[in-house]
Amino acid sequence: LAFADEFWASDDTDARERVFIQWGASQFYPACAMAAHVTAVPNHQTKRTTPFKFRFDVAMSGRLGFELHPKNLSADEVAFARAAVATYKEIRPTVQQGDLYRLASPYGNDHAALMYVSEDGATACVFVYGLVRRACAENVRIRLDGLDPAARYVVREVNREKGAKPHVSLDGKTLSGEALMDIGILTGLASTYDSCVLTLKRAE
Repeated sequence: LAFADEFWASDDTDARERVFIQWGASQFYPACAMAAHVTAVPNHQTKRTTPFKFRFDVAMSGRLGFELHPKNLSADEVAFARAAVATYKEIRPTVQQGDLYRLASPYGNDHAALMYVSEDGATACVFVYGLVRRACAENVRIRLDGLDPAARYVVREVNREKGAKPHVSLDGKTLSGEALMDIGILTGLASTYDSCVLTLKRAE
C-alpha cells in the first residue's frame, strides 16, 4: 500500500472463490484497497456459473468494479447493474472506511457473513452468502456485531432482483442494536449462491 492504493487479490475472479479470497485478504488489508470485480460466466478460471446478483453482492464487499461487456447483458442485468452501482455509491463510505466484523466464516460453515460499521456507528452494511444448498433449506440466523446496543436501526434489504421475494421479514422495520446483536436476523437463502445484502441506518 506504500506503492499503490489498490491491489488485485487474485486472478481468480470466480465469485464463490472470492468469498474465501476476500475473507483472507481482509485479515490484513482494508476494503478500500481490495479490488473486487464482477466478471462474466462461465468464469474464466473455474468454468463455474454463478448468479449475476451473487457476483455483485460478493464484489460489493470490497472495492467494486466490473469487467462485463454491455452487449452481452440482458436488459434486466443492465438494470440490476445500474441499480447496484448506485447502491454501492451510497454504502461505499461504510464499506471502504468502516470497521469490519466477521459474523460467519466460509471455512467450516455452509454460508458466510460479514458486516461493516461506520466509525460513528450510524450506518452498517451486512453481506450474507449461501455456499452449499443444504444450508439454504432453512433460514440462516445472523447475529450482528459492532452496533450501539442502545440505538435503534432501520433495516433495509438492497440489491434485490426484480420480482424476487425478500430475504428478510424485517425489511423497513426498526430494531434496537441490542436485539440485532443478541437475537439476530433470519435470512432466507433459497439456493446455493443465493445472497442477501442489508443496510442499517440509525433512527433519529
